[in-house]
Amino acid sequence: MTSNRASPADGDSNHLDYISEVMRQNQSFLLSSGKGRETYEEVIELCNDAIDQISYFAKREDNISEAVRYAMVNFMFHVLMPQSNAIYADILLGNIVACFNELRLMIESLAICYWADLKFPELSFFEEKLQLLGEEERSISKYLRDLDKEAIALWGQVSQEWVHTRGIMAKLVTEITQKSEVPAWALTIPMAYTLGDMDMVDDLGRKVSQFRALLKATVCRWEGNLLTD
Repeated sequence: MTSNRASPADGDSNHLDYISEVMRQNQSFLLSSGKGRETYEEVIELCNDAIDQISYFAKREDNISEAVRYAMVNFMFHVLMPQSNAIYADILLGNIVACFNELRLMIESLAICYWADLKFPELSFFEEKLQLLGEEERSISKYLRDLDKEAIALWGQVSQEWVHTRGIMAKLVTEITQKSEVPAWALTIPMAYTLGDMDMVDDLGRKVSQFRALLKATVCRWEGNLLTD
């Protein structure tokens, strides 16, 4: 007997088509407004920052030994590169909450990897440095505070407003009471943006910009302290 039901593959294909269409709509929406375009360009530039960093280290003469030795090199390749591209994908999906989670991971990882290399320069394996740093039993906030006052401020804002449950729920209530609508990120993913989402998109752009400045300053200090050329 022949079934007229669509196969799972057919449904999956339709859903992928829908995802692609929403991403295209959101890209056009972001590029059509000043705030949206600024945020979109900041995210693109963060991706380019990651490409520039890994290209620089990949071309260094001692790139293999440095990848084994330095936690910061591994941060560039295995945190900064994939997570910056994840932010790009998620902003097109309308997944603002995920963008902030990915940003928070990059902020934390930058601080931890920086201090692992600075505190244990004599060690030749980055994982051992990270393990010893973890044994210090200091909170991530202390490492961030020691890194830069802008780092702890940015991390605190992202965490309280977009990562912790209380902050996310407070955002939801504010959106509903002030704009009389549920934000796209609180409905389903993917989801097309509306004008009511632009404040959150703008917030993401400003925080990505702050992180890019922090990244540049931290990498410069790290290079000055540890790299020989």
